[in-house]
Amino acid sequence: MKHNCPVCHKTLEVSPQDQSEEAKFFPFCSRRCKLVDLGAWLDARYKITSRSQSQESGGSSGTSSDSPPDKR
Repeated sequence: MKHNCPVCHKTLEVSPQDQSEEAKFFPFCSRRCKLVDLGAWLDARYKITSRSQSQESGGSSGTSSDSPPDKR
């Protein structure tokens, strides 16, 4: 299965069931990318807003429940 690392966008050919070193950090390509993503969550750079919060702010913020979190 081909997919891109969510952090560095490197293309990987690995399945989650593999026991290889690359599959160890799935869906990331490496430990570094996994930790970069964790750091972004801990630093609150990703935001998940509810529909009620976006409606209270006076309109659509351009996000929906199907879109990935904002990287701000």
